[in-house]
Amino acid sequence: GSEMCIRDSKKIGKKAFSDCKNLKVIVIKSTKLTSKNTDAKAFAGIKKDVVIQVPKKKLAAYRKLFAKKGLHKKVKVIKIK
Repeated sequence: GSEMCIRDSKKIGKKAFSDCKNLKVIVIKSTKLTSKNTDAKAFAGIKKDVVIQVPKKKLAAYRKLFAKKGLHKKVKVIKIK
C-alpha cells in the first residue's frame, strides 16, 4: 500500500522502508524511538516525497533523530493528523 503505520515499535532496523517503492505516508505512533534503537540506515532508500507523521510531543526530537539516521532533508516530518 501507500501508507505504513508503526504503533508501539521500540526499534527501526536497517533499511526498514527500502523495499516500499509506493510508500507515500509513514505514520509512527510510537514514542519509544531513540538513537540507540533506530538503525543508522533506517531511512535509506525511501523516496523524497514521503511524509512521516509522528506524535506531536515527539515532533522536534524525531526530526532531529531521523535526520541523524539518514532521512533526506526533503522528506517532511509532521505531527499526526
